[in-house]
Amino acid sequence: MPWWWAAGMAIIVGLGLYQAWRHIQQRRWDNQQPLHRLDVRVTSHQRQTIKPVGKSRDSMPDSYRYFVEFTPLTGGESRRFQLKKNQFEQFSEGLEGQLTVQGSRLVSFETKPSELSDP
Repeated sequence: MPWWWAAGMAIIVGLGLYQAWRHIQQRRWDNQQPLHRLDVRVTSHQRQTIKPVGKSRDSMPDSYRYFVEFTPLTGGESRRFQLKKNQFEQFSEGLEGQLTVQGSRLVSFETKPSELSDP
């Protein structure tokens, strides 16, 4: 085995370990943050296509990333989260509710109960 092959593998393993370490640090930081509740409106509901790479990309189905952006009703900075498909399908633009976040993590979203009119 040539020396450059071993060096290349060491770099790949090192990059993987670095990414894992960053992920653990982000989760640790999020866990230390307090919960924040905000009244928000869904302002963006996007599905991003991820094109496969490689020779057989034409025969492979596309995969997707799902994003939802929330804007506080009282003003402030919007927050964008990447969600799983089943979570993403529960949202639509204009939906209002209470968003609970902890650090950079979306904890929950509860829709506002619709006001019933008295007969």
